[in-house]
Amino acid sequence: MENASKALLMAAEVLISIVVISALLLMFNSLTSYQKVAEENEEEATVIAFNNVYESYNRDDVRGNDLYSLINRVVDYNRRKSSEGTGNNDEGQYLAYEPITLIVNFNTINEIKEKLTYDGTLRVLENKTKYTISSTQNDFKKLFNNNGITVIETSYPAGALINLTTAITGIFIEPSEFNKLNENEQRQIIYKFNSAYGSQVLDVNNILASWEKINSQHRENIYKYYEYLQFTRAHFKCISVGRNTGTGRIVKMEFEFTGTIN
Repeated sequence: MENASKALLMAAEVLISIVVISALLLMFNSLTSYQKVAEENEEEATVIAFNNVYESYNRDDVRGNDLYSLINRVVDYNRRKSSEGTGNNDEGQYLAYEPITLIVNFNTINEIKEKLTYDGTLRVLENKTKYTISSTQNDFKKLFNNNGITVIETSYPAGALINLTTAITGIFIEPSEFNKLNENEQRQIIYKFNSAYGSQVLDVNNILASWEKINSQHRENIYKYYEYLQFTRAHFKCISVGRNTGTGRIVKMEFEFTGTIN
């Protein structure tokens, strides 16, 4: 009888141990599952927040200056967080994401020349209709820098470039047309330039010398800046958005010039 009681006690202890172990395993599995769901939810929230930044450009009225900011953002992202980076990424190269590709389309070269340039001659943009930015280099920034836009901006007083590009048709006329004007009309052009510039930089009493200075020192600068400003004012439409099939992150956006500038 005593042996039977001991056997029952031992069986009960074993049963209790099994129940406790099972409960612990169930609790551990539940915690693991909860942690996994939490991590998935956190990653999903991160992807949504990431995509929302770029989705704000998914519209049909993205101006050139906004597109330029987006390109800078993408180039910075590709440099720091993508496989295009140098290895000094925020997450480390082993966690690098797929780089983002931006495509900017113009319809025709003639449309670019008509809409973006003053006299039909490209001085800043390249003679092509498609730009693809998929690495750590902002092609537009490179074009602007190579063609001296930054230098031009620092060479004129505040507001002068905007004023001069606004008054471009009344100041930068062809020599053959200038020669047809009488002395007073020629002098008015010098006055207009000084007014737009913001100071008396040209001698209104020395018309020919002042006119030569306009042509030799300022014409190309203003034509270049006009083209740059037209790009910043141009409207672009987002025509496609691509996502990585694994992470869901946006990895491609394509834009098309609408032909509108304001």
